[in-house]
Amino acid sequence: MNILLTFTLYFLFFAVFHSILAMDHAKNKAEKLMGKGYRYYRLIYSVISFPLIIPAFLVWASASKSSPLVYEIPGDLYPLVILVRLCALGMFIYAAIQTDVLEFIGIKREKKKALITRGSYGIVRHPLYLAGILILITNMRMTQLDLLATLLISGYFVIGAFIEEKRLLSVYGEEYRQYKQQVSMFIPVKWFASKMEI
Repeated sequence: MNILLTFTLYFLFFAVFHSILAMDHAKNKAEKLMGKGYRYYRLIYSVISFPLIIPAFLVWASASKSSPLVYEIPGDLYPLVILVRLCALGMFIYAAIQTDVLEFIGIKREKKKALITRGSYGIVRHPLYLAGILILITNMRMTQLDLLATLLISGYFVIGAFIEEKRLLSVYGEEYRQYKQQVSMFIPVKWFASKMEI
């Protein structure tokens, strides 16, 4: 089977199951079935998600170098690309600290908390997704398989962000509506505009 098709099928398999398990409908059913054990749902979700992505990751890791080259970033642009990647990595780490990663993956018990609107979340509403997309698109040597993976993963992040926005709107209501008016989704246009006013 064609390697691009194989990767696509493996990734879509992961994406569908990962999305279904994240939906409120699945969570509500799990809560009824699990009772008090539902507090471990997020941890179970994280543990299940990891092996689901492994087949796609293994195809990508093993076949990327043998896939035809689409483009290679010229050497004189390396410093700029490295700077963008370092900023993206810094944003990812900062946002992960702000969201409490241990709670996010279910190791720590989840508790109701205030909406985060400062730090990396004051620049864009989805800093984790933006950082991931920036790291993917700044691959210095992009093969066909790398490009396909970048497009599929970035698309999944964008769809995930829209789904997450609906959930956050139902949880935080007017507070989230105001936050959306003040902070851009992915491209920090509003953040830059606020800095220009100072």
